[in-house]
Amino acid sequence: MLSGATMALKELLVPSFVLVACLAGCSSWKLDRPAVAPVQAQTQVPPTAAKICVVRTAVLGSAVTFPTRDNRLLVGATLGNTHFCYLAEPGEHEITIEADAIETAKLTAEAGKSYFLKQEVDNIFGYVKCRAVWLAESEARGLFESSSYEVLVGVPGSERLPDNPPFARAKSPQPAASVTPSPQSGT
Repeated sequence: MLSGATMALKELLVPSFVLVACLAGCSSWKLDRPAVAPVQAQTQVPPTAAKICVVRTAVLGSAVTFPTRDNRLLVGATLGNTHFCYLAEPGEHEITIEADAIETAKLTAEAGKSYFLKQEVDNIFGYVKCRAVWLAESEARGLFESSSYEVLVGVPGSERLPDNPPFARAKSPQPAASVTPSPQSGT
């Protein structure tokens, strides 16, 4: 027969485990591999936009979804060994990655260029933290080949799915190249 203290502990722990299991497994963030990736790491960048690719390869915290925003716009998420890419307007960008703590990476994007952001993961006694690290394309190439391209297909009710492909506006756009009108003759 169980003592009163043991019964009280059991009554407290069982609901706690159910709650933790539900929170871990019942996330409303859903990712899936698209039939065709809208923007891939190896595709050419449009001349009027920048391409930003985000990759996560860490085994630690692989069950935790990392929603990622560019200037507060949801552009994608990673879960485990996944990656995604999106287009961005040239100019200032503040990319935030949501885990147990929010990580921020800043970028001044240039038209026609690609940028590669790696999400490194620390898991300290269940506290999952991301570290954003910018990589050169040569460093990033192998990471994209060994991870799967996935896009958000489900988000919590307060969120909106990213466009396909996602496009992030700059905080302060880069000025367009100035065009000097040609002199007109005969007027």
